[in-house]
Amino acid sequence: MNRIRQVAALQMPAWPQILGWTWGMVAVAFGINLLSVMANYDPGDGVTNTGGLVSLCGVAIGMATVSVTQIFPYALGMSVTRREFYLAWSLLAFVQSVLYALVLCLLRAVEQATGYWGWGMRFFGLPFMDDANPVLLLLGYAVPMLVVTHLGILLGTLYLRWGTTGVLASLTLTFTALGLAATLITWSRQWHAIGRWLLDQSPTALLAGWPVLVAAAFAVGGYRLIRRATA
Repeated sequence: MNRIRQVAALQMPAWPQILGWTWGMVAVAFGINLLSVMANYDPGDGVTNTGGLVSLCGVAIGMATVSVTQIFPYALGMSVTRREFYLAWSLLAFVQSVLYALVLCLLRAVEQATGYWGWGMRFFGLPFMDDANPVLLLLGYAVPMLVVTHLGILLGTLYLRWGTTGVLASLTLTFTALGLAATLITWSRQWHAIGRWLLDQSPTALLAGWPVLVAAAFAVGGYRLIRRATA
């Protein structure tokens, strides 16, 4: 475990930039959304849900991908094994997800205390988490962040293994498969059944249960790829 922490420390010099760019982009997205809401504000409209947290997820994916691709060659030169590197980055993904979740919980509390920033704009909160207990709320932020961070790591390992062609080919195959699946569901008229199944799931399963399985799948895929990656 000490060795894993030492390898994880290789990323520490980059953390100011990672945090700065991540939350800087979130701040820009927040400002743009606030200006948009202010321009069309009507007190009778209630609370406007912006979906602004997507910006945080997008930046987290990009930062994880860049971090893996830039530091992996240096780590190999420092006699770090692929297993040590991947476990260290998985540990960092977990710590980062928990820290980000704590920040988001704090920002959500500020958002609610200020009457949604005085303009009825929900940016950091999620409408289906209004009645969530503190533990579920923390998990509801941390687990999806863990999913997107491991997705970024997976994309980074794809690049290390097969280069840009491998990343683009994988994304093309994934979007094609999703499109065909959506077409099949539409053709068989199963969207209603899927929606009913989702409504039958508990909040814990939706926010922390199923996403954990997705994160685990991404983590296993990334580990298998990095075992054969070259610098």
